[in-house]
Amino acid sequence: MNQRDMAELTANLIMRYYDNDHMPFLEHMDDEALWYGPAEGQFIKGRDAMIETWEKEDHTLTFTVGDMKAVTNSSHPSTCNVMLTYTVVTHYPSGHDISVYQRILLCWGERTMVDALGKKTKEPRILVCHISNPHRKHDDDVIYPKNLEQLQGSRTDLPHKAERLHFHGCDRSEHFFLSDNILWIEASHLGKHSIIHTTNDDIEVLTPVSELEKLYPNLFIRCHQSYLVNPNYIRKVRRFQVTLTNGVTLPIPEKKYTAFKAKLPK
Repeated sequence: MNQRDMAELTANLIMRYYDNDHMPFLEHMDDEALWYGPAEGQFIKGRDAMIETWEKEDHTLTFTVGDMKAVTNSSHPSTCNVMLTYTVVTHYPSGHDISVYQRILLCWGERTMVDALGKKTKEPRILVCHISNPHRKHDDDVIYPKNLEQLQGSRTDLPHKAERLHFHGCDRSEHFFLSDNILWIEASHLGKHSIIHTTNDDIEVLTPVSELEKLYPNLFIRCHQSYLVNPNYIRKVRRFQVTLTNGVTLPIPEKKYTAFKAKLPK
């Protein structure tokens, strides 16, 4: 199993899960998969039992998932463990929002699948799903906690419509940042890598600034050979520098000053 591919697959399934599109996630479960959490003592064995449990779920909750980090390891070519960490905000019909820092461990294994024509293929299947940060289960709950008093989270605002960007971390981790959470991007390692400066953290990734500029021309503006800035976080521009909302000041070469100002949103 390619660990990067499994990290991306896992992240995509979880993000669809929080879009209330549950079946792709459940269909990747092994026939004998084990599910633990998110409620205290919540244990389900087998894909059929999981699907049957989900059919009983009835809620009007919506969710916003923040920046996500995926860390993988593998002890065999046919297995892969993926640990996801992220913030998820649950939006309740009452208008209340509750934020929880979530951790999910998914253990994947290859299984031989046989189609209707007898053709055999190897497909990744989830063997174990362990959702940490357990909450107290209310009698009315099936999977999701529908009662605010059960939760210990806090109020957190996250952008609802931001684009989600995927970066390969220099420490072999995978990062899925919301574009609205990125303040600026800085060249590092002699221009071969980049440092992503977000509202919460600074992460070094493998992609150089020059490539990121080409990938996301609608999201970031090049103010200097070594820097991309998110125009949403620009406080002011003067000769020859740009100041961000957090007080960070980045240089603008004199010859690039006019061109940079022309690219700013009107």
